[in-house]
Parts: sequence; C-alpha cells; structure tokens
Amino acid sequence: MRIGLNPPDPQGIASEQASSAVVGRTGKASTESTDSFSGDTLTLSTLAGRALQIPEVRQEKVASLQQSIAAGQYKIDAGSIAAAMLGE
Repeated sequence: MRIGLNPPDPQGIASEQASSAVVGRTGKASTESTDSFSGDTLTLSTLAGRALQIPEVRQEKVASLQQSIAAGQYKIDAGSIAAAMLGE
C-alpha cells in the first residue's frame, strides 16, 4: 500500500542525511555528524530500497478474495471489524 504519491529515492535519502550536519548548542556544525549516523543512514536506505521492491497489490490475495466473493463464501463479521477498529 502506497502512502505518498511520489516514491522515496533511497539514494537521495542517504545522501541528504549524510551531507547534513548536526548543530550543537553553540549553533556550530559538528564534524562527527556523518560518522555517528552513517550506520543508521545505510540501514535506512537499505530498508527503503527493500520496501520499494514490494508490489503495491498482492495479486494472489486479491484473486483469492475475488473467488470467495464469486462463490458466495466470503462472509463479513461486523462484530470483529468493530472490535478491531476500537482496539479491543
């Protein structure tokens, strides 16, 4: 399921975060910003790349639901849906 209209660019995220500097209380940029966050940036860009490879529509699930609906076997339990919406 896509949340935004524009997919994120994993390389853009990584380069943007790596190039930004951490500003301390004095208002001066720290030189250790890229060193302390490089592992997190790499992990974030790797996860973003993996997320972009997952298809938006799970075609197997859609086909299964279509078959159940067509055969009249798909039943909706309004009580369980309401409980899930209320967090019960």
